[in-house]
Amino acid sequence: MALVDQVKKEINEVLDLVDEKQLDAAEPLITKDKRIFVLGAGRSGLMARAFAMRLMHIGYTPYVIGETITPSVQKGDVLVAISGSGNTKSIVELAEKAKNNGVTLIGVTSNKNSKLAT
Repeated sequence: MALVDQVKKEINEVLDLVDEKQLDAAEPLITKDKRIFVLGAGRSGLMARAFAMRLMHIGYTPYVIGETITPSVQKGDVLVAISGSGNTKSIVELAEKAKNNGVTLIGVTSNKNSKLAT
């Protein structure tokens, strides 16, 4: 199997695992009149940055948590927290703190039984 075909196969396998009802619930939370913050570590952090860049390209106001020019997250903002395991301590703690401060939280994880998923 050619490399491109293998990559396409793996992408399709992952997409088949996505619960579209969850996507439908998250979509209206990300609006152009809100500041969108993204958070992730390691590979998840790279994907968070790519997501933020794409949001910027289509007219949203995204920020990456941890960058030097990122303002503080405030009540009414949206935080997209990404963790493959859903249990990365630094991600979960910041997500919980933001949620407790009135920030809309969208957790993205492959582990439906994780702390981030609950």
